[in-house]
Amino acid sequence: MNGVRLYFDVEGCGLAVRDRDMAAKPTLVLLHGGPGADHSLFKPEFSSMAGDAQVVYLDQRGSGRSDRGDPDTWTWDQWADDVAGFCRVLGIQAPVLVGMSGGGRVAVACAVRHPDLIGGLVLDSTLFGPGFLDDSLEVFGRRGGPEAREAAARFIGGDTSPDAAAAWVRHALPLYGSTSDGDIAARAGRVRVNPEVLRRFRRGECGPLEVTADDIGKVACPVLILAGEDDPAAPVAAVRRAVSSTRHPAVGLHVFAGVGHGVFRQAPSQAFAVLRRFLPQTPASPAADALAAVHQGVPEGG
Repeated sequence: MNGVRLYFDVEGCGLAVRDRDMAAKPTLVLLHGGPGADHSLFKPEFSSMAGDAQVVYLDQRGSGRSDRGDPDTWTWDQWADDVAGFCRVLGIQAPVLVGMSGGGRVAVACAVRHPDLIGGLVLDSTLFGPGFLDDSLEVFGRRGGPEAREAAARFIGGDTSPDAAAAWVRHALPLYGSTSDGDIAARAGRVRVNPEVLRRFRRGECGPLEVTADDIGKVACPVLILAGEDDPAAPVAAVRRAVSSTRHPAVGLHVFAGVGHGVFRQAPSQAFAVLRRFLPQTPASPAADALAAVHQGVPEGG
């Protein structure tokens, strides 16, 4: 695929028995964040969706069990083109892309660059901009006090010193989760991380991380956004500003109280209930079904 071999895993059949017929189920393609992490961040929670959809876990180039490729190709646009090529090679029609954190940036780029391919977007804890930094620091300060706010300001602001990194890990990074995020240590032990991808991202070499209202306005398919009220990395205030100003006619925002970064991980039962209402019934008509779900089933906080 575009010069690299991509690793993927699948749960759930593509066809299900429906009376006297075999009906195609929608396909979810899961896009991890990091950047430089892998698909294991979605396990085991997404196994519960295998009865509703075919669930495809994908390791992006440079990450997990996929080929590294040329580091110069570790960009949002290349990752997006890889997703599109991956779906075309496997014959996946109208996939619903589920992007978590940076994976949401990949999903949006894919939908913008390949509008005829994608059936829907689900963005979990995706960073929206511009102007997110003040919102982010407010959440760090509210949840962790002045030390967390200062550590975040240094690290996010580009301070690469060992002292800034140590303060970030001690005071700010633990605030990504919430009280329901109990297995984060075990999850971190399972994931295959390529730290060089993260270093390139920190240097700005992957491209801008923030999704804007204009980006969403260029997307042709329905969009569902899941955000945690206590997420310091993708602050909900920035999400609300973008949603309120976008021209996209089919965007649903659902905010989860008491949840940090990673809604599906921290509030799986509630998040999957929202996702099931968003899913199209068949891949043949994704836009109409998902559009109805946006307007009928997933208002903000609903």
